[in-house]
Amino acid sequence: MRILHGVFTRSLFGSERYAADLARLQCQFGHEVHIAVDPRSRLPQLLPEAVRVHALPWFARRWRLKALMKRLQPDICHAHLSAACKALGALTQRPPAVATLHVGYKPRQHARLDGLIALTDSAAARIADFKGRVTRIWNWSPRLPDPGADPRGTVRRELGIAGDAFVIGFVGRLHPSKNPQLLVEAYRAAGLKNAALVLAGDGPERADVEKRAAGDPTIHVLGLRTDAARLYQAFDLFVLPSRFEQVPLVLMEAMASGLPIAASAIESIAEFLPVPPAHLFPSEDAQALAAVLNAEAARAQRREAYDMTPFNPETQAAKIMTFYDTVRAAAR
Repeated sequence: MRILHGVFTRSLFGSERYAADLARLQCQFGHEVHIAVDPRSRLPQLLPEAVRVHALPWFARRWRLKALMKRLQPDICHAHLSAACKALGALTQRPPAVATLHVGYKPRQHARLDGLIALTDSAAARIADFKGRVTRIWNWSPRLPDPGADPRGTVRRELGIAGDAFVIGFVGRLHPSKNPQLLVEAYRAAGLKNAALVLAGDGPERADVEKRAAGDPTIHVLGLRTDAARLYQAFDLFVLPSRFEQVPLVLMEAMASGLPIAASAIESIAEFLPVPPAHLFPSEDAQALAAVLNAEAARAQRREAYDMTPFNPETQAAKIMTFYDTVRAAAR
């Protein structure tokens, strides 16, 4: 099958990583995979050579996309995030087109497409008046690179954290949706001894997070990092205090790394995060999170064994291929 993905963002977050990983898996299955991107996109950094990249500038992008499809004659198009969904939906003569709902269903972006992949049951339930096909396919656990020799000790020494300290970690965008300020507030309220808080990531909330962390040498705001696999090995607890999510890749990575986890009890996360061993706390409740931090700090440092079978990359990618067939058959 000849597949054309469209991702026109310039960032490199979970949605872009999902698209890159799916393209890689589809190549492994033996399909011909193309991806249309913004010329300044960082996504090609994640792609194998087998995926053919096409840079489409913003100016006259829909015309350029139409010309690209005419030349490639793809069997299916797959859009990721708003710009690509709008561009594909605006074209009347095109192959069948699907989109993954990385954020949620928006009629202006998705109504004119032929199929939608919801990442959670709650996201699928909110799709109304869509005339195409809908399926729910879980996200998957991405491959983590080798963290190297003694990543736990190495990272802690780099940050000046004691080897026996209880380390609470966060990896992700410092964005209002992730609510990193709540984690800083809960950590300070918990009053832990021999502990540290590490936040890796960048975004519009970074200045506020640093302001709230000021004066506490045990809080480390690292900025953007590309060594998440090493950081997970240095953590004793992973916390995600998000206000809203779909299926965040960082939780999949934390589970694959065997970390104890605490996450806000929003409906999407509650669908797939196993409790126990993980903790769910009420969103926006710093005191409830502080209680979880104290409870976990009182336990021995450990790793958990999560069942990652439902989030196998090859299995989930194969389900997407089956959905492509369903959409193409309906279009015919």
